[in-house]
Amino acid sequence: PIGYHDGYRRALSDRGRVLVRGRFAPVVGRVSMDWTLVDVTDIPDARVGDEVILIGQADGQGITAEELAELCGTISYEITCGISARVPRVLVSASGSALG
Repeated sequence: PIGYHDGYRRALSDRGRVLVRGRFAPVVGRVSMDWTLVDVTDIPDARVGDEVILIGQADGQGITAEELAELCGTISYEITCGISARVPRVLVSASGSALG
């Protein structure tokens, strides 16, 4: 679960999107403190426990901090700096391999 306590902005309520199994899924309803709901109707193979990407790439699709910043009316640095320490981070090189 992730919500505004983790830095996922309330401005993304009914506007944001995430990646599930390499496909876009829209955020539905309001982003709450610890929950964000997404509509996976168009992703029939989606399952509880699937990885959900908020910022990043999968299967040729991507969501950038710049995209989120535009939706929130701010800059990308505010998006990335606002992510709380509760959120796991996976850093990757330009070639796509995990670092550290």
